Amino acid sequence: MFFRCEKKGFTFIETLLAVIILGAVATVAAKLLVVGLDIYALVANRHDASQSARLAMERIVDEFTLLKSSDIQVMTDTRFDFRDSTNANTDFRKKTVSKNGLSVPCIYRDEDFLAGNVTYLDFDYLQNNGSSTIWPWQVKRINIDFIVEALAQAGSVRLRNEVFPRSFMYSNFQ
Repeated sequence: MFFRCEKKGFTFIETLLAVIILGAVATVAAKLLVVGLDIYALVANRHDASQSARLAMERIVDEFTLLKSSDIQVMTDTRFDFRDSTNANTDFRKKTVSKNGLSVPCIYRDEDFLAGNVTYLDFDYLQNNGSSTIWPWQVKRINIDFIVEALAQAGSVRLRNEVFPRSFMYSNFQ
């Protein structure tokens, strides 16, 4: 003799186990999603900082390449004043601006923004023998070095370049 059970469905224990297993799977999936989004934000912030730094460096190098020694007006570690190709007085400098109540150090060309979150900017001016100089007519090479911090503590991007302005005459350069 067989017992026939006419009731169909899940027992309370089966339902409880299914909810617990589903909850564990959802927790793991949510954790993986959050980690993935954090990694994406880190990479995106780092890429943005890198792109901003590269564009700023390209602009500085392009203009320094066109210089004549007579164009140079003021040379400091963090500022370079010169006459550009249109004979207008301009400069590259680190300038701190206020944004949303925060002070943000940036690189500017005159009043044009080039890069933000700049923690370090340095210009070095070298003679034809490779030694430093403070005199514009002795400058044969300009070293540019700066660091841009990525947002959300995603690291920093450091760029260095040296420019040999094409209109300078070279002799005995080492």
